[in-house]
Parts: sequence; structure tokens; C-alpha cells
Amino acid sequence: AASSVKWDVFTRYRKWVTSNPVAAAEMEAVVKWGSYILAGRLKHSTLLCEIVYSGSRLFEMFNDFIIKQTIPQLTTKEGNRLQVLLTVMEYVEVLVEVAAVQLWGEVGRWAVVSIIQLSKCIGRFLLLLRYKTPIVPSPPIKPLDRRAAINTKQERLMFATHGSAGPEAMQLPHSGRVMRTLAGSSPIHLRTFTPPQPPNNNENEPVISRFPSAKHMTAEAMHILRPICHLGSMYLFGQQSWAPWILSLGMDVTSLKLYNKSQLTAAEKAELAHRRINLIYYLMRSPAFHTVTHRRIKYFLTTIGNRIPFAQTVCQPLLDYIPEWQKIYAYTWS
Repeated sequence: AASSVKWDVFTRYRKWVTSNPVAAAEMEAVVKWGSYILAGRLKHSTLLCEIVYSGSRLFEMFNDFIIKQTIPQLTTKEGNRLQVLLTVMEYVEVLVEVAAVQLWGEVGRWAVVSIIQLSKCIGRFLLLLRYKTPIVPSPPIKPLDRRAAINTKQERLMFATHGSAGPEAMQLPHSGRVMRTLAGSSPIHLRTFTPPQPPNNNENEPVISRFPSAKHMTAEAMHILRPICHLGSMYLFGQQSWAPWILSLGMDVTSLKLYNKSQLTAAEKAELAHRRINLIYYLMRSPAFHTVTHRRIKYFLTTIGNRIPFAQTVCQPLLDYIPEWQKIYAYTWS
């Protein structure tokens, strides 16, 4: 009886999420913002914040699977399972790191960080070599664009209602551009003029359409090995040495350079653009943070807090918590 009640509750929840994806996204955002509000306000707030934040990301991922109606089981394809495992690992790695610090101290923290990064490295190499994924995104399963999913669902419903002689869209193999087919066009008075979605656009399936070239394999391998090389050089030269910072930055820049003038899909180009933006995070990694960045951030926030009324209530908690954030997030590589 208890199991039937639980299944009934889950069925009703699944129906609600499927019918109200935007409302579900707003609920997830409320939970996620709760982690920011709790920061620095309670004892052991760091651990509590990470529990709330990691829970919100897993909650969002679970709802995405419900909306796409592709909840992965342990008996599904291996590539799918591996992507799910790597995504969950990225969502909870900071929580595990913070818990390790409180349980075992700094030694336990670095042991856990090394194990997580090594596990992620092995998983990403499996996606690259075994499942022929040209560029492994971070996280491997991206959060679902709920509004785009609604538009796609409405278009498919429209085609099912009014009939369609062929597929809605096709994706060009080299450029990745999605083009609407003539046979898949709806009547003029029913057209929404929204961009067509790629056919069989399932983010959970490994990309197996083409084998990466040797140049791309080298570029992606450098990107995957970067956290391990950074941790290893930190062990050899120390946390305040510039050698790990320069090594990992050099690997990042070289990896991006190797992808220049390559035929990439739209999703791959978006991932590379994301990686270029992430180069800014090197300013938050030691020793750049303690040598350059922290002093300038402190000066900026202090000036804003002194000159703008009521800004001190926001700037002072930021000043107090930024070193803690840097200590936690500077080595996650997610």
C-alpha cells in the first residue's frame, strides 16, 4: 500500500512537471538561490550551502529527465550511464570536498579532490575514445532549455494535428546548421517562425556521428588532463608556485588553438566559447588571486561600500566570503 501511494504521488508530480516546465524551473531557482542567501550566515554554512546547491542541481537534472521522458535506468546504454555519472559527479564534487575538509582536514580534502578529478579524467577519456565524443562538454548533460522544449513540443503537436509529409528539420553534417525541410513546414497561418530544433535532439545520447581527428584528440586530451597536471604540479612545486598556474593555462590555450579553423558543429562551437570565457577564472586561482586579483577586488568593493548608501550591507559579506569561495571553487574545474 505504501509503495502504491508513493508511485501515485510520483505519477502526479511527473504529470505536473511535464505540464508546467517553466514553473518547475522557477521552483528550482528558488532552491538554488537559497544556497546564496545562507552563505556566511550560519555555523557550518558552507556545508549547508553546498547541500542545498547540489540538491538543487540534482533536482533540476531529475526534472529535465522527466520533461524529456528519458529517465535513465542502470540497464540503459553505457554511454548514457557514463554521462549521467559524470554530470552527477560535477554537481556534488564541491559538497564532497567541503565534507572531507570538516571530517579529515586539508589532507582529506586534497585526497578527495585528487580522486574526483582522476575519476572525471577517466570518464571523459572513455567518452572521447570509446564513444567517439569529439568535444566532451562540462557538464556532459547540459540543463534543458525549458522554453525551447515547450516550443518544440508545440511544433510537434501542430505537425501531428495538421499532418506533415516528412521530418520537421535536418542538420547539416559539417556546419551543424539546422534547416527546416519543405515537407516539414506547417501551413502559413499556423507557422510560429521559431528556429527549428535538430532532429532527434537528445542530449543524453553520446555523440557517435564522426571519429575525432588526431588534432582534435590531442586538443581534447590536453583539456581533460589539465586538472590532473595542475594538481600534480601543485604537489611538486607548492600551492603558491606559478608553475601549476602557467602549466594549466598553457594547456588550456594550446587546446583552444588546436581547434582553430576546424569544422565544428554549433554545439561544439558553443562549448569552445564557454571554455574561452572560463579562462577568466584563472584570475581566481592561486597565486594570481593572492598576488593580483584579491587586492583589486577588495579595493573595488570597499570603494563601492563607502560611497554608495546601503551598499556596505552587500559589499562587506562579499569581502568576507570571497576568500572562502576562492579556496573551495578554484580547484573544481567544472
